[in-house]
Amino acid sequence: MKKLVYVFLIGLTLLALTACGVKAEKSAKEFFNALEKQDFEGAKKHTTEAGQQLLTMVESFAENMSEEQKAELSKTKYNILSTVEDGDNAVVNYEQWEEDSPEDKVTHELKMIKIDGAWKVDLAKEDLDK
Repeated sequence: MKKLVYVFLIGLTLLALTACGVKAEKSAKEFFNALEKQDFEGAKKHTTEAGQQLLTMVESFAENMSEEQKAELSKTKYNILSTVEDGDNAVVNYEQWEEDSPEDKVTHELKMIKIDGAWKVDLAKEDLDK
């Protein structure tokens, strides 16, 4: 009887730990927070290797922007609407708008992939055009 209780408690503990794992939405939120601050190094921590390369390119463009252009860029805001996880893939639906015109929200999808247990934004070059 004691063994059965121990097995049950171990199973319950494992279930609880699994439920507490990092969710795709949390990684996406941290990614967006870094983008809003123009913290490209912080954003890179939440992307795949290909995404890191794209952000490095964006960062080099940003370094050559005037202060006025950088201020405009920092007005971009993001809000996560929903997240659907399916195994090691996830899709985060979010809206994006400019601080000066919050009524002009545009909805997009952000693809994510789990790599070594961590959710990463799966950026592609065509995502930069959005």
